[in-house]
Amino acid sequence: MPVNELWPRIDIRAIGAYHPVVDDQNYERLRKFVSDKGADLFGVASTDRIRQYIHEELIDVAANLPFAVSIGVRLQRSVLDTLINRPNLIYKTHYRQVNAMLDNICQLTAGYIQREGYSALPINASYIIDWEKQNAHISHRHVGLEAGIGFWGKNNLLVHPEFGAGIRLATALTDFPLKVDSPIEGSCRDCDACMVACPAAAIDDDGFDFDKCFEQVKKFSRENNYNLHICGLCVRACADARRKT
Repeated sequence: MPVNELWPRIDIRAIGAYHPVVDDQNYERLRKFVSDKGADLFGVASTDRIRQYIHEELIDVAANLPFAVSIGVRLQRSVLDTLINRPNLIYKTHYRQVNAMLDNICQLTAGYIQREGYSALPINASYIIDWEKQNAHISHRHVGLEAGIGFWGKNNLLVHPEFGAGIRLATALTDFPLKVDSPIEGSCRDCDACMVACPAAAIDDDGFDFDKCFEQVKKFSRENNYNLHICGLCVRACADARRKT
């Protein structure tokens, strides 16, 4: 699925800043819970840092939820290895099942937090509310970026140091007192694997072209009757590149 940068910008200076209580013990307990449920990645960001990427439908509720929990699941290498020149049915099935798995973990995480006496707002891994801009209720990539899950890649995706872009993410906003992670350093440097792999030439040294990417995934969807906007070629290329480093 292509991911757009055309999010409505909110002046966070006008909203004010949070001063949440930090709790290392809660962080470790929640990290273990999420891991035990099957997640590969976990991190926490301050909601104040990512509020410009929260849809207006949630912004009032988010004002009382100072922590953004990023939950990630790694895509299977064997599935990514089947992607040659186009998406396929095994990738479509895997993509949907990983999203469903993430949604379930996110719901369970929210339930755990609620039983602890706090509030949590689970936000599904892939639910689009603006199809033309491809925007959702939140940018999970920006949450993951602030939570130290990965760095920003040339392909406009979050790149994990080990797994590359071969990850999927969900988010839970909460007032459960947690330790906040810091963004990690990293860059694609001179790697151009995603540029070479992109069938739409949507990635180059000047940046990422959302329109080219979106037109290509729409074409794939029509040609293969997938009813799902997926490609995965730059994801595979990125994961391959990280595996070789």
